[in-house]
Amino acid sequence: MRGIEGALFALQGAREGRFVSETLRALGDRGEIALRELSLASSLAYAAVRREALWQEMFGAYIGKSRTGKLKLAPVVSDCLLLGAAGLLELQTFAGGALVNGLLEILKNKGQAKAVPMVNAILRNIARDGESTLEKLRNSPKQDERALWAGVPVWSLPAWRKTWGNEELTKLFDLTRLPPRASLRTPPGQRDELLALLEAASLEGVPSDLFPDSIRLPGTVLPPLVPGFDRGLATVQTESSMLAASAIAEFGEKTGGLILDMCSGRGVKAGQIAQALAASRPSPRLECWEISSGRHRAAAREMERLGTRDSVTLRLGNALSLEPAERPSVVFLDAPCSGSGTWNRKPESKWRLNWAKLDQMGELQRALLRRALSLTAPGGVIIYITCSLLRQENENVVADILSEKPEGVVLELPWTGSHTRRGRPWGTYIWPILPWLDGFYAAVIMKRAEV
Repeated sequence: MRGIEGALFALQGAREGRFVSETLRALGDRGEIALRELSLASSLAYAAVRREALWQEMFGAYIGKSRTGKLKLAPVVSDCLLLGAAGLLELQTFAGGALVNGLLEILKNKGQAKAVPMVNAILRNIARDGESTLEKLRNSPKQDERALWAGVPVWSLPAWRKTWGNEELTKLFDLTRLPPRASLRTPPGQRDELLALLEAASLEGVPSDLFPDSIRLPGTVLPPLVPGFDRGLATVQTESSMLAASAIAEFGEKTGGLILDMCSGRGVKAGQIAQALAASRPSPRLECWEISSGRHRAAAREMERLGTRDSVTLRLGNALSLEPAERPSVVFLDAPCSGSGTWNRKPESKWRLNWAKLDQMGELQRALLRRALSLTAPGGVIIYITCSLLRQENENVVADILSEKPEGVVLELPWTGSHTRRGRPWGTYIWPILPWLDGFYAAVIMKRAEV
């Protein structure tokens, strides 16, 4: 029961704008839920939010809801139906009868006894017919139905179609169903030490063939439970993110000047860059800006954990108005975006978006890239990165700014392999073909010394 209640609590947090992982981690930190129950809560909650629209469509069909209509249900009733449908059809190792009975008991305890017969009947129908419904959607020739099956918001289909052809889009929809897995980053040259710690703790881990300081795990993991996490030996990070930060560190090594991270978030990539530079430069200089006070504080904790605090300057403020200590030779812009390349790992974000918000995000991306070019020293480079697979947040943004700023010249990234795709015409995509990879885009722009 505590696992189901934890999943319900996580869904409520997602509606209020929090990530499921943050809500569940807080429950565990406060000791309100045991580790075994926390694992069930995580599995249930993520199964529900990854394909939220699909589950709503399925249970809505039994109460007369059209795809564009709205259900008039109490939030707890709707959430119980979401968890029930997702759990019955995705969690093969969990007894369906026990899940349904647990959800019905919760409804009674929350004063929703009148909804119990309806919820019970709907979930039993889904248990009976759900698999055949999923198979029909998966094999449908209609893209909106395949998107529904994949957990891709149907409103975003025009943006996907403008970026990828039908064959690529079908492949991407299939890739969204890959269960994400965790990868661990170590400081340069310390992968063997962490592998030994994992083995001593009876945890599986294998070296990555994409990144020399990465270890792949067979599932997901809570960062504080990883051996060596507390002393900075292990950082939970996707390999796409590692590859991006590694490229920035390489440019930083070549230029030797200040590196500016315009949108540093929680400092995961900044920490990797600082650790990489410390091995090659006696006094690496990295300045990080972040507009969110919560993420700014998290970045400070991250630098302390990694032992990189002295080489990183963290500043709280708006990247459109802050001024760096000196003109940077490398500007790293990890721009706010739809996160469409990470929707499988962070599914909450996609249900908060719509077409208007996507357009607004594009305007912010252009403003930030424009500012990045103005800040960069002549001869320096800007690395523009998103965790989006949508052209309108990537090549289109780069194209618009290059048309305004003739001093910008696009350089090639040394990324090759089956996990990469060339942008049209600029930049490189990382495709999420492995469960340790998220979808990423990166473009490098050099600022010419003379125009």
